[in-house]
Amino acid sequence: MVRKAGHMRVLFDHQIFSYQTFGGASRYFCELMNVFARDGEPAFDVGVTESPNEYLAGASYYRGKRSPRRPPGMRGTAAFFRTYARNELHVRSLVRANSYDVVHATFYDPSVLRHVRNARLVVTVLDMIPERYPQYFDTVTLYGKLVTKRWIEGKRVLCNRADTILAISQKTKDDVVAMYGIDPARVTVTHLACSISGDGAKPSGFPARYVLFVGTRNTYKNFALFVEAAAVVLREDPSLHVACVGGGAFTPDEHALLEREHIADRVSQHSVADRDLAGAYGRAEAFVFPSLYEGFGIPILEAFACGCPTLVANASCFPEIAGDAALYFDPTSRDDLVAALRRVLGDASLRTSLRAAGTARVKAFTWENTARATLAAYRATPRESAVA
Repeated sequence: MVRKAGHMRVLFDHQIFSYQTFGGASRYFCELMNVFARDGEPAFDVGVTESPNEYLAGASYYRGKRSPRRPPGMRGTAAFFRTYARNELHVRSLVRANSYDVVHATFYDPSVLRHVRNARLVVTVLDMIPERYPQYFDTVTLYGKLVTKRWIEGKRVLCNRADTILAISQKTKDDVVAMYGIDPARVTVTHLACSISGDGAKPSGFPARYVLFVGTRNTYKNFALFVEAAAVVLREDPSLHVACVGGGAFTPDEHALLEREHIADRVSQHSVADRDLAGAYGRAEAFVFPSLYEGFGIPILEAFACGCPTLVANASCFPEIAGDAALYFDPTSRDDLVAALRRVLGDASLRTSLRAAGTARVKAFTWENTARATLAAYRATPRESAVA
């Protein structure tokens, strides 16, 4: 345990680190613990004895081992359950050996309630996407029933039971209150930050001029509308391309969409290491974030930090995060996005002003601020539960 005499003791459970190799949720918890470890406050344990997680592997406070990435199919499901069971036993041993003031659940398996004992339970709500878009989540396969359905239902259980709920945006808080009937006084907003900054060389394989799309492309991410709008401006500007970072190779449906829009040879997908991501943002003509809903929207801050002119859907929490540092468009209108792209790509002074506004805006979002707000919420957490 990272500890100073007389300090609060916190246990982070294992859940997200048994699930994720990399991703926003595990990065958030690692960045939080990085600040806590650096500052020596609060004292904490992370209840993980083995994990495939990329961020945890390099952390100074992690003493567990690196487990391999899970193979596909049933072998992968079996490997996941083995890792999960080992970490669950490790959490039990920590709870038996230590007295904690706070147990901070890193995901939504209600089995974490077995470990709370006399501690206060804190739960972070990262988004309300399954509640808004249940049709996009598998709850019928074996994994879906045993894992996905369990955590979706468990989120409501844990929020009802939690002493304090942390929401990563005001919009997420509003949705928790509205969808779960939670008292707003029990929910504290703790904004996130981003983990990259500055400029860098353009990663190899990127086109000379490109509009950037980052992240997964499924369902509510609104990729199809983005492609339809991009196709219009690409036809008008023969030197322009689209570069997609992350999200894996294009699916057959995505290839068909690109072929239908006659831009398949001008849209590329790239897997980019974290160390090269700043260069991908910084060398782009513009970054477009067309998602219909997110809990926060870290790529917006990443684009700001790297000086990339940013176009953002006028939806969800995005105006809360981007403020006046982005150009907004209606995410249900191809024509509105086309107009926004034309405006940014055709106006050098606008691009310059957006870069400056983004650079200023991102300074308000730091992991130190996130950690400070989280620690204040721990200290203010009353030792009583809303629902037994």
